Amino acid sequence: MKVDRTKLKKTPTEAPADCRSLIDKLKVCSDEQLLLELQQIKTWNIGKCELYHWVDLLDRFDGILADAGQTVENMSWMLVCDRPEREQLKALLLAVLNFTALLIEYSFSRHLYSSIEHLTTLLASSDMQVVLAVLNLLYVFSKRSNYITRLASDKRTPLLSRLQHLAESWGGKENGFGLAECCKDMHMSKYPPSATTLHFEFYAEPGSEAKKKK
Repeated sequence: MKVDRTKLKKTPTEAPADCRSLIDKLKVCSDEQLLLELQQIKTWNIGKCELYHWVDLLDRFDGILADAGQTVENMSWMLVCDRPEREQLKALLLAVLNFTALLIEYSFSRHLYSSIEHLTTLLASSDMQVVLAVLNLLYVFSKRSNYITRLASDKRTPLLSRLQHLAESWGGKENGFGLAECCKDMHMSKYPPSATTLHFEFYAEPGSEAKKKK
């Protein structure tokens, strides 16, 4: 969600000149220009300032995250950013996530960030670049900050649940069922007692249903 401006308190400090210059420059960029500008910023070489000054851009970033995290019509397991034809959107999404991580690292008042529900959604992406970029941003929030622990329960609980699912072990050699065993055609008695349930995902090729009907 966008930043709740009714709760904003104007900071008495002005943004450093180089910081203000970058904000003004990015605010007027088209999506194509924004992608190019953000991709050029690999390290933070400008002043550290209040996140308050970045509210307009954070709202724009929120819209990009929301668009990327929508589910595909009739394919609820797939996010829009994972569609092959949406490479431009995915590139912009990654640029926004990486830039936001730098911004959060070098700014004050992290509590103003309000797009956490979109980050939770994007953790379900099938693209590991997207997942890693989200995890990196969450890591920045967790450093020297209680941002995540102070989230409202309706935002914190889904996020922690998604992170727990990502961290769960699928079994592995330590539990007597390594990858090599998974590939063997064994008798049921050879499987360990703990191997009771198989979880899997599959994705239908676009147009596959139409081909079958023909």
